[in-house]
Amino acid sequence: MRRSGGVGAFLVERCLPVYPILLTLWVFAVESITVGVSGATASWRPSGETALKVLALMAAGAFLRMVDDQKDLDYDRIHHPTRPLVQGRVTSRELRTAMLPAAVVALILAAAVSAWAVILLAAVLACSLALWWAESRAEVLRDNAIANLAAVCPVQFLITGFAMTGPTGVGEAPWWRIALVPVVFTSALLHAEIARKATAPTGLGPPDRHSYSELIGATASAALACGFGLFAVLTEVLVTRPWSWADEGWPTAWLPLATAVLPLVSGWVFLRGGRRDHPQALPAVFVVAFFLSIIGQGLGHLQS
Repeated sequence: MRRSGGVGAFLVERCLPVYPILLTLWVFAVESITVGVSGATASWRPSGETALKVLALMAAGAFLRMVDDQKDLDYDRIHHPTRPLVQGRVTSRELRTAMLPAAVVALILAAAVSAWAVILLAAVLACSLALWWAESRAEVLRDNAIANLAAVCPVQFLITGFAMTGPTGVGEAPWWRIALVPVVFTSALLHAEIARKATAPTGLGPPDRHSYSELIGATASAALACGFGLFAVLTEVLVTRPWSWADEGWPTAWLPLATAVLPLVSGWVFLRGGRRDHPQALPAVFVVAFFLSIIGQGLGHLQS
């Protein structure tokens, strides 16, 4: 029997409070790092366009969540039986009906930022639909966690590119620094994603095709997660080049380096602490702390 719910309850359960926090920090951090990349002579401050981008991404995030839960329905019936779509508290028809207004709202908000913002956000929505279609026809994308992860990465690149649009701009920055900005954020999120799905196999129950440990082993998955976290930090420092502008504000300029300890600690706890599951809190704390440290850089940035 279907219990009360609907699309609103679905979004509350599946998106809050993570999406508003993550997407706000993501946009703030991308704009902040873009100030440094563009060679701006003033520190970063949020603007009206910043708020528009956050709201547009929240609408797009709702769209992506509705797509993902429908795409993963068969998997969730086995591994996440309490989710709303599995339990019938919302139907696929209701979600598909709600996807259109979510997409329209996202694109209208993006249009208030710039034409490029609309193009990039439309590409995000299109990629999610294309991945849904591809997974239904390509077993390797559906059943291989690494292949699926690689297929999802372009969406994260596009979201970062979207957040780089608007008045902030990239100025006349070298192409390689511009290209590395999406790499920074995708790497940080890959750390959290891989760590979240790193579980030491027990041999009990059905195999979890979304578990990286099932595919490459617990040690390799922990090392991969840690590697992406460290790579994100080092790439961020390479992109922002704090040594070229840090003066009296040097502690703020080098803050991202301090967050590198978190991937190391979480990997060590998983491998040496005798845990079956990778610590869930530490990767999330890393993403939040890393994004906040980048925002701190932007707030204190002064080009030398």
